[in-house]
Amino acid sequence: MAYRPEELAGARPWKLAAFTTYALSLSFFESIVLDRLVRGRTQEALILADAEGVRAALSEQGAQRVGRDYEVEPVAMTGGVFHPKVSFFHDGSEAHLLVGSGNLTFSGWGRNLELVEHLHPSFAGDAFEDAAEFFDALASQPTAAHGAQDRCLQIAARLRGAASVGTKNGSFRLLHSLGQRIGDRIEELADGLGGATRLAAAAPFWDGGQAVTTLCRALKLERAHVHAHPHGAVQGSVGDCWPRNAEIEIVPVEASEFANERRPLHAKAFEIECRRGRIVVSGSANGTRAALYGGNVEACVARIQLEPTASWMLEPSSALPPLPPREDEGESDECANRGVLRADVAGDTVSGRVLSPLIHGDAVLSKVSVDGVARLCDVTLQPDGSFRALVPGLEAQALRGGRLVVRVTSKDGEAEGFASLSAVTGLRRIAGKAASSLFAILSGTETPEDVRVLMEWAHNNAVMLARSSAAGARKVPVVADRPSPLAKSDLWNAAAPDTKPGSGQEGGDPGWMRFLDALVHALRERRGPLGRDEHEDGSEVKKPANGNTNKEDPAAVAARILDDVINLLLPSGASSTSALRALDLAAYACDRLGDVVSREKAMSWLKRSVGAILADGVPPERMADVASAAMALSGTRPDREEARSARERILRVGIPLKGEPPDVVFAKPFLERMYEEGDYLEAWETVRDVTTWREQARRYVDALYAGSPGDGYDELLAKVPHEAGVLEAGLKSENARKRIVVLQKWSSTCCSMRLPKLEETKLRQYGVARAVNCSQKALIWPKASDGEERA
Repeated sequence: MAYRPEELAGARPWKLAAFTTYALSLSFFESIVLDRLVRGRTQEALILADAEGVRAALSEQGAQRVGRDYEVEPVAMTGGVFHPKVSFFHDGSEAHLLVGSGNLTFSGWGRNLELVEHLHPSFAGDAFEDAAEFFDALASQPTAAHGAQDRCLQIAARLRGAASVGTKNGSFRLLHSLGQRIGDRIEELADGLGGATRLAAAAPFWDGGQAVTTLCRALKLERAHVHAHPHGAVQGSVGDCWPRNAEIEIVPVEASEFANERRPLHAKAFEIECRRGRIVVSGSANGTRAALYGGNVEACVARIQLEPTASWMLEPSSALPPLPPREDEGESDECANRGVLRADVAGDTVSGRVLSPLIHGDAVLSKVSVDGVARLCDVTLQPDGSFRALVPGLEAQALRGGRLVVRVTSKDGEAEGFASLSAVTGLRRIAGKAASSLFAILSGTETPEDVRVLMEWAHNNAVMLARSSAAGARKVPVVADRPSPLAKSDLWNAAAPDTKPGSGQEGGDPGWMRFLDALVHALRERRGPLGRDEHEDGSEVKKPANGNTNKEDPAAVAARILDDVINLLLPSGASSTSALRALDLAAYACDRLGDVVSREKAMSWLKRSVGAILADGVPPERMADVASAAMALSGTRPDREEARSARERILRVGIPLKGEPPDVVFAKPFLERMYEEGDYLEAWETVRDVTTWREQARRYVDALYAGSPGDGYDELLAKVPHEAGVLEAGLKSENARKRIVVLQKWSSTCCSMRLPKLEETKLRQYGVARAVNCSQKALIWPKASDGEERA
């Protein structure tokens, strides 16, 4: 079960991938590790990093996915550094631990010589239990300031669950410095195997020899064998590459485990041969007092072998010479003195805490981006460095962009850090594997595969889409006859955890609903067709000579799924909220999927959505969009009857016909898929010039009540020749007027008898019919029934 770390990252759709590190490169993480996690549909990724590592990562402007596809939590230590390198992958049933020496950087996962232990509960249950204790302790460690207490406890619970079904035979233990020093744990393990007989060590950093002296004396040894790496050690900012001032004998050797590697040494390992076995300790601990006996937070794996079959082969060597002074480009004094903070944004509220240095009092809160520093508001830093402020619109703005970095500046200093968005955090936990695709759609970087995922997600969450409060939509009850899988969706559970489907009650996570608002608005943006001949990672699809590919086009799959989504959102009597969601999804699909959407599909989606919206009523804030869609139904070259239908729909939307035409932008994707290339303004003029049959019926009734002929209803009379004579006579004679019945409300009966089907259809379409099976009177209905027309 040997994986490279990056291979393990993409091996499964992990529910959680958590990392601890000292140094941090976000550009590395996003390009190598996160790419694997996203393609593997990992739900949640968390990095716990030393505050100094986070401070350095803040300058990587190319890394834009922090706070969206993953979270970074800085850990500020008192009296040491946060130095463990632990990776934990968990999918609910399967769990893996990686414990090693490599930081979350290009060098740590490739350029340097590193050592990583891959642990699984099937053989290392004890180590998983130890790791659970480590995260439990980190949640309450007084010398470690961070904001990930709850997350640490959640990780600990998952580790403990994995340990409970694992094998525990004492062969693998995770040693950490939260509670007991690493050096003391090594001494205990050696005593348990009858005492140490030899110590061999490899590490890039030493403190001069004090730590190895203390360890050897604790193990009752007079010498230590230290690996002198032929290709040198990595260069650090503190410490030496050799224990030059040790008070015990240092024997330079080349250890067979490392000697043939040409990369600079960054691995840390200690082999302790004992009278009844062997212990190999590897991980993050260097040969320094801070690591083995001091205030650093470290994590190492101890392999305990009662019957060792092999030990390190040691060949004589020479001590490593001192490294030349490190040539750093250096940071500006301003950056070097800047501290680190953590922050959360929930709605209009920004809350956070300065982790280092400890500053308090009046300060200014700013947003930092590639465009510079923008002042947000004044804040007051409490004695513990915490702050809270109202910044209207910040979350909505941040949801659409990349990372969000905030800075506080006071007379005592300044600090900056990444801000997490509660709406995004909730989304990753709720939407699971779909989260990364939804983020891509939000930012306009989606692929056809992301669109497919969106449609699957919409299908599985149609109930809550129909209920969402996005864009001020009215609260509406859920349709009771939805298929049961939809009622059990994650979105339902997140948005209304204390309600049941069909209750008609709103509730749940407002952060999630704010994200949904932003997503719905993103669907309305017009970005043009996606390139389809590429994989989801952006690489080109290699097409065989016959033009076929092994994988079905995700764009075509997305369009097919949308058919089912439209059916779910538009049952009989669908609310306008639900119909608007269907319209937005359909417009988005027509825009982004391009020619994959046929003319017939586009017309069907548009007709059904607009019809359902008009039947229930158009929310005022969406009148312009619906009017644009209503116009598109008749195309850009409507004949007189098509223009008449468009006019009737526009009147039902409620916008004035005398003004400018509704903006074509919203409906343009439909027109493009329907191959409508005419002049939109000319179409609007045609609609303005024509009159609907209902308008003509009203003009006729006005003339009838006035008792004299009028204008504007000649087309109607020509359309109903069998009734025209009676209607014309009614304008001239009182007796003839008695043969005309003006309906004040819809009725399909006369003299208690139902009208023949043909006459009922005429009455609905033209507003005029004849009671041919009873009184023979002409019926005229100038108004529409409730729910059918809103003029």
